[in-house]
Amino acid sequence: MMKKISSLLLIMMITSTLCFAQSPSETIHKKWQLNELVEFGEKYALNDTQKDDWLEFDSNHQYAGTINGESIVGSWAEKNNKIVMTKGSDSKFKVNWIKVISLENENLVITYQSTDLIKSTFFYIPAEE
Repeated sequence: MMKKISSLLLIMMITSTLCFAQSPSETIHKKWQLNELVEFGEKYALNDTQKDDWLEFDSNHQYAGTINGESIVGSWAEKNNKIVMTKGSDSKFKVNWIKVISLENENLVITYQSTDLIKSTFFYIPAEE
């Protein structure tokens, strides 16, 4: 009897988690503030230019923001339950590629490769409005 109750509780927990889990498209719709930076495998303090960096993703599959103090704009899409970013030609920030590594309600991690071939990882948190 106890085994049946435990199994039933486990099934209910899994079902409720799946029902209330947001898709990446729903989770990314907000403004994100840069919180942390990793380059060459080391964490670095944000410099004066970076501490105001942000990204904002809208429901029209567009994003805008600043990276290293330079504007970046582009589009995003959800593919295979992951967010894929494409940089727009109007961006001042030059990058070879940019992609979302992980996305949760309170954390967004992106990585990109600069035109100097330096790979950087940025950690974002929801911006305070």
